[in-house]
Amino acid sequence: MPARPCLPSLRPLARQLHTTRSLPSPAALPSLISSSLAASSSSAPEATTSLSGWVRSCRRQKNVSFAVLSDGSQVGGVQLVLPKGLDERLTVGCAATFKGNWVDSKGKGQSKEFRVEEVEFVGESDAEIYPIPNTRQGIPLPILRKKAHLRPRMDAAAAMLRTRSEMSWAVGDYFRQREGFVKVETPIITSSDCEGAGEVFRVADATPPPPSSAFNTFSTESAPPPPPPPARYLTVSSQLHLEAIASSLPRVYCLSPCFRAEKSDTARHLQEFWMLEAEVGFLDADVPRALEQVMGVAEASVRAVAAHVRSMPEFDFFARQSEGLDARVAGLLGPEPYARMTYTHAIDLLAAHSAAHPSAFVFPPTWGSGLQTEHEKWLAEEHVGGPVFVTDYPTPLKPFYMLPNAGERTTACFDLLVPLLGELAGGSLRQHDPSALLASLTAHGLDPEAYEWYLDLRRYGTTRHGGFGLGWERLVGLLTGEGNVRECIAFPRASEGSRF
Repeated sequence: MPARPCLPSLRPLARQLHTTRSLPSPAALPSLISSSLAASSSSAPEATTSLSGWVRSCRRQKNVSFAVLSDGSQVGGVQLVLPKGLDERLTVGCAATFKGNWVDSKGKGQSKEFRVEEVEFVGESDAEIYPIPNTRQGIPLPILRKKAHLRPRMDAAAAMLRTRSEMSWAVGDYFRQREGFVKVETPIITSSDCEGAGEVFRVADATPPPPSSAFNTFSTESAPPPPPPPARYLTVSSQLHLEAIASSLPRVYCLSPCFRAEKSDTARHLQEFWMLEAEVGFLDADVPRALEQVMGVAEASVRAVAAHVRSMPEFDFFARQSEGLDARVAGLLGPEPYARMTYTHAIDLLAAHSAAHPSAFVFPPTWGSGLQTEHEKWLAEEHVGGPVFVTDYPTPLKPFYMLPNAGERTTACFDLLVPLLGELAGGSLRQHDPSALLASLTAHGLDPEAYEWYLDLRRYGTTRHGGFGLGWERLVGLLTGEGNVRECIAFPRASEGSRF
């Protein structure tokens, strides 16, 4: 049998291409104010550089003008010093590039200021109608929400967005360092309601249907209409899909948007928000220990993000704005594990406090009812003085997928409560018995056929697994001292609607 011809080696050609074609060097981006200011102490005196940004204020004197410039890279702007003539088109809100050099400042509040030699105006702004002027009185938060497209020009909003970005990096680093965790992307459009509460946005196809045929060339009878497609919704949680992936990759997490069509008009609720969710398989056979394993992951992730935020320069800014913030964040990072108590014990504590102080709560604490926000805050703020896990809630209060404890009166679940906020995260062990899960679906009034794929996860090699979900905007608010989640996201979507 003749030998098969060998293809020529591509290595010499690849080596030749490598030596004859070199990639161009990428064009450097302009320096940000924060990096230019940091480098100014080591650069040569009178070194010429350029700064770009938006003018926040302008104060004109006889022979010189002073302006504050910001590009969002740090808390506060930098002072520009402009000789007469260069300030003629300078207005609050305009965008420009300034060439000049850093000099030691003679004024208070800054060590350096920027002496301008040349101005290039990029985008003009009419200061008379500029929507977010720099006023001593400040601008009310509801008005700023309506100007969300300009709101990041304010120090607090810009600092929040930088902090939120760093939080994403920090939680990613935490899970990368934990053995075996894989970040996944889960569907935004889904056919299942994870919580079973009906608070979902339904997705409708706005494309007009194609025109129907007037007649059928193969039959005198018209064809039957196709069956309607299954209902589709915007996801309320990634949990069910995370469970599917965790059936082959037993440690997974995601940071994804969620949507809930609830009408709650409170400082803790949004209709579009982000949630950190994780799922862990092959948990311990002992139910309390397995629940501890899941709570351990949730606690460690909060600690990792809180420690990173506390090291940021923005944290000092937030601590000045929010009394007690430093102590509250320190409480998240204390040496002792977060406190634990059962729901039953929590109700006993709340009932005793209510009996001693009849006006303490609007809603009386009773076993079998959900904990109200006022109850959660009292437990975390007054009784524990820090974060606390409340476990083993009554089974009727919880969704179909949670694993009941022995006797089925309570469920192997938890909520993480923190001071000033209440619930930050919630999680549970999952029901892994297929027949018990089917019975739970039916008892909750859900259609088993719609969850057939979810039942498959229990039929084919299920594991003892559990997970949690953590409200991202709530964590942003907790670490920045912001009391309303509408200030913890760039474009808030709540029950009052949004123009964006």
